[in-house]
Amino acid sequence: MLSRLVLSPLLLALCTMPASAQNDVRHAERMRYQSCIAMSGDDPAEALEEAQIWRIEGGGWPAEVCEAHAYIALGDFDIAAGILEELASQRRAGMVDAERVDFLTLAGETRARNGNADAAFDNYAAALALDPFSILTLSGRGRLYLAEENWGGLARDAQSLVDLVPESAEGWYLRAAFHLNTGNLDDAASDIEAARERAPERIEILVLRGQINEARRLAASGG
Repeated sequence: MLSRLVLSPLLLALCTMPASAQNDVRHAERMRYQSCIAMSGDDPAEALEEAQIWRIEGGGWPAEVCEAHAYIALGDFDIAAGILEELASQRRAGMVDAERVDFLTLAGETRARNGNADAAFDNYAAALALDPFSILTLSGRGRLYLAEENWGGLARDAQSLVDLVPESAEGWYLRAAFHLNTGNLDDAASDIEAARERAPERIEILVLRGQINEARRLAASGG
């Protein structure tokens, strides 16, 4: 297998071509990336083949990101997470820290889907070390804390989300779930109403609201 450190044909070509031609190439690469990502949702097997051909042709890390998305759609979670973790561990040409945070966050979600909570938490921690205020990372980790019934962790991430993006339903929803599971039904009811005001048609919010109302009814009746 060719070393990943070898300059891709694309990068070599960019070094010698005029600026206008470089812009055209970059635009074509962006379009190819967007097309590949979209294809991973519609036809992941075809997207995987396209991503692997593109990588061999010198597509670099964008081709590998598409490859990871295709593997996720195909249910090959460990392979996908491994690709994303490797990408995030390096500083490839044209890659910024915000993208590394996205890769680690997606790797965490992928590990969690495959039942590997420890690896998922490690990915979320690495992402938050790069950006402590990443909304998607805090949301993903908060939901994993909820699934793992780690109420202290859930409370911290839910509160962070409420503080950072009070206009979003996510933090209020997670904090309501925390209050419900720790027996604070009045605060749970208040928070789920705040979540419902922000996302009135979100099914999971309506479901949790029903659970909170039922818990309050049972508590009032002594059941």
